[in-house]
Amino acid sequence: MFADFDKTNGASEAQDFFDKCTKHFLSLGADFTPTLHFPSNNGVISVFVFEQNAATLRFFSDILASDSSRFQRMSEAYARAQPNLMKGGAGWAITRFAGAEHLSLQLGSEIYVRRVPREFSKSIVCRAKAEQRFLDCSIEIGGQNVQGAMPVALAHTLAG
Repeated sequence: MFADFDKTNGASEAQDFFDKCTKHFLSLGADFTPTLHFPSNNGVISVFVFEQNAATLRFFSDILASDSSRFQRMSEAYARAQPNLMKGGAGWAITRFAGAEHLSLQLGSEIYVRRVPREFSKSIVCRAKAEQRFLDCSIEIGGQNVQGAMPVALAHTLAG
C-alpha cells in the first residue's frame, strides 16, 4: 500500500509503523466493533480508532451523538480537504490535529486511525507532504494558502 520514501531520520521506523498499522487494519475481524459508525452519502462508514487521546475521541463522539448533521458536514469537508485518502477504494493520509499526527488508512467504507508516535512523526509528515497526503488542521487566514492547511469550511464544522 505504501511506496518507499526518502531515508530521512526515522524513515525506517516510520515504514515499520505503516506496515504494522496496515497489517493490524487488515486483520480486524468482522466481529471487531468500530469506534465510530455513521451514515454518509456513500453508505455507512466505520472508523476504528487506536491510541487516541480520550478528549479528542470524546469530542468527535459527542458531535456524532448530539449533532449528526454537523458530523456529516465535517466528514464531507475532511474528504474534500484530503482527497488522497481514498483513491481507487484504498488510501492513506496524515492529519495533524490536537497537537499530534494521526495516520488514517481507508479501505472501502472502513477507516483505521492511529496516533503517530512522536519519535518518527517528522519523517511521516515529510512523506505525506511529498505525496500530497498531509492535512495540517491549522486554519487558512488572510488569503494565505499554506500547503496542507485546513480549509475554512472544515474549520467552521469543527468549531460548530
